[in-house]
Amino acid sequence: MKRNRFFTCGRIFVLAIMALSALFISSCAEDGFDEESFTSDVTDSTLVSPSADNIKVTPSTDGSTFTISWPVVYGAGGYAVSVLNVNDTNNPVVVDSINNKTIDGCSVTVKREEDTNYKISVKTLGNNVYNNKDAKTTTEKSYSTFTATYMSIPDGANLNEFFASNPLPADSIGKTLNYDLVAGGTYTLSDAIDFGANTVTLRSTTKSKNANINFTGVASGFNTSAGLSLKYINFDCNASQAGFIQMSAKPVTTPVVILAWGTNYNFYFINDPISVIGCKVDGLNSFFFWDNKVAVCSPTTLLVKNCLVHCTSSDTQNLKSGAYIWTNKGGGFVKDLTINNSTFYNTGVVEPKYFIQYGGFGISQVATYWATNSINFDHDTFYNICPNGQWGNYNGIAGKSTSLWNMTNSIFYNCSTSGVARRFLVGKTKQPTAKFDNNTYMKPDGTYDNPTGYDDSGTDIKENPGFKDAANGDFTISGSKQATLGTGDPRWLPTK
Repeated sequence: MKRNRFFTCGRIFVLAIMALSALFISSCAEDGFDEESFTSDVTDSTLVSPSADNIKVTPSTDGSTFTISWPVVYGAGGYAVSVLNVNDTNNPVVVDSINNKTIDGCSVTVKREEDTNYKISVKTLGNNVYNNKDAKTTTEKSYSTFTATYMSIPDGANLNEFFASNPLPADSIGKTLNYDLVAGGTYTLSDAIDFGANTVTLRSTTKSKNANINFTGVASGFNTSAGLSLKYINFDCNASQAGFIQMSAKPVTTPVVILAWGTNYNFYFINDPISVIGCKVDGLNSFFFWDNKVAVCSPTTLLVKNCLVHCTSSDTQNLKSGAYIWTNKGGGFVKDLTINNSTFYNTGVVEPKYFIQYGGFGISQVATYWATNSINFDHDTFYNICPNGQWGNYNGIAGKSTSLWNMTNSIFYNCSTSGVARRFLVGKTKQPTAKFDNNTYMKPDGTYDNPTGYDDSGTDIKENPGFKDAANGDFTISGSKQATLGTGDPRWLPTK
């Protein structure tokens, strides 16, 4: 009886092994061209490329890459794949060196950028072993990372008049409304415009050609109680004496009441990002961002990326005792402030006291909502910014273990006589949550800050960056060490 059971179990085991072997052979054959694993039934044929409908594009969960996949073409010897960034259709850019590259499988993963138009090409290649020839045609597929357009604004429009005629929808709170501007088009902003509780994006339809917005009124600027993104736009702010982006004077969102220091305060949290990306801001006479004396303004994210900001500071009444980024009047602060690949320079008559000034609140007051905060500068160029003032003032977050400080690969010229690194940390030495790397802190007399105790990285660069024509806004560097390390705003790196 036991022997019969043994042979029964043995036969089941053998059958299971055979089934697994068949499955393995089948899976190996699915790439369509591994002749060591199977014999193709497709021979002596001209193959066909996968159809566009069958080419799938899947972004990664963090949005940093996307994967292109297609079904197997049996009898193929591979696939010739190209991926091009076609934001500028006249000058397409190859992505990750994928240009007629032979792929020996049915998928490829490449870097993904925001607001980018891609052209994907896939061609099936023949296989000499089976006398199969290349497909006669290449399949092309378009893929865009631009989010869906809500409405397009015609070239030449006055934005105040446009939004008066096309009111923001009350039923879209919490959604992002993307308004497209004509690439290279010209618009005017004759007064302040308030987007209220709506999260709005204004953008050129292509990264390669900015739209233009001219401020024509003394109060021209953008007010909001929610998220706001400005992308790929050139702003002429010369006629305005108002803040570039500021909180609504009367926020229309519901505040969170928080008991702090024995008093109930209204905190206006802004969950969606406030961002300025790929923009040129010229003739900025007042604040870059301020709270408009709202108690308490608390944006989650303020991001400035790939921007050139020319300050012509002249707002003596407000700016002289304030800062370019100023939330002190309401007492709030920005959870995560990041300035990356950007330039700020001032040629105006007013010197703000600070570059950043927050209020007295910190994480300890809002710990139920935020666990940490950060201030981040990377690959930036700052020229003549608060030269006789202080870089930062934010006692509510200074010296806290919940505050993260990152100042890397940046060039500071004539900024903060009391020391940029020192004032960045508000005089708090030896901060374990601070990171410094490859910064230049140069004074106009040709000497350099001594950042010891604050920037203890030992990487600070004591070499003149050698700006080409700073007086006229050309900060192309000639300093050998900065050029070698690629520090400062990348737009100013010398061309080879």
